Amino acid sequence: MTDRFIGAHTIFDDAGKSRTPYMRRYWIGRLRLHIFYRGDNDPDHHDHPWDFWTFPLTSYVEEVAEPIWMSGPLPMQYHPRRQVVRAFRLHYRPATHCHRVLGRYSTPIALYNGKERNPRFDQGRIITLVWRGRSGRAWGFLRNRDGQWCWTPWRDYVFGGGKHAPCEQHHDDLTKAKR
Repeated sequence: MTDRFIGAHTIFDDAGKSRTPYMRRYWIGRLRLHIFYRGDNDPDHHDHPWDFWTFPLTSYVEEVAEPIWMSGPLPMQYHPRRQVVRAFRLHYRPATHCHRVLGRYSTPIALYNGKERNPRFDQGRIITLVWRGRSGRAWGFLRNRDGQWCWTPWRDYVFGGGKHAPCEQHHDDLTKAKR
């Protein structure tokens, strides 16, 4: 994709035995229309090169990697949590928001002993309007391998075998990536 003012782009993903469209993007300047044909197939959370505002036209479920704050020099840990991103509401996301889109929201959240259960989702289309901030940071995937978390630049993850590599980074690498 180039930095054209007006454009469209389809992202394909290997799903099973055939390549299928994952997402179609249309844009005019920083305003984008995203049509997801299904949730993210990657098992890992991703962040973005820019802050953004999203206005979903379809509610969806995302899994967010929330930092677990610890004192001391231990490596950062994360807790995956599912949440519903409601349609027709404006949602701000900083570039460091690590998530993966799971699918279109399909059933109400049930409460069990006063706590939210995992919301259900299906693989129907998800449509969102996005207002993108300025680019200015590296982006990639936050991976958990054998209980160790590490951040991998997107090109290494997609094209360099990083998707399946073990985590060998130090805590400082995650801090640098989030700047």
